[in-house]
Amino acid sequence: MKVLIAAVADHAWVENNCLSLCKTFDGILADKFPYVLPRMSVALRLLIRRSETGEHKMNISLADSDGKKLMNSDIKINFKLPQESIPETSFSFALNGQNITFPKAGDYVVDILIDGRVEASIPIYVREVKKTEKLDIPDRI
Repeated sequence: MKVLIAAVADHAWVENNCLSLCKTFDGILADKFPYVLPRMSVALRLLIRRSETGEHKMNISLADSDGKKLMNSDIKINFKLPQESIPETSFSFALNGQNITFPKAGDYVVDILIDGRVEASIPIYVREVKKTEKLDIPDRI
């Protein structure tokens, strides 16, 4: 199994095994805490070999630097090859969340585990800015 894409975005979706991402990010600038992020998606694209087909357990979590989990999802997934003659294929996945609350500024991480093994870790840096500072990009950064 090989991670081809692991990202946090404003929105992600999968259609016909094609992964689409809108506005990926790794930083959040907030003028007050707790800060509520209206929407956040975790996107994943894996390369799966024939020997890795079948049912697996995926866990996606968002935690602060102390390890406290703000979000935790356990998901059963089933990898299948589209044809017997193909030795490997891609698997696309998107988990969409709403109103994710960051209680304070700091370093956070999204961990993606499959069958208990960390396949990807995505950092999110949450920083405080003064309300008088102009933010270039609406919503988040």
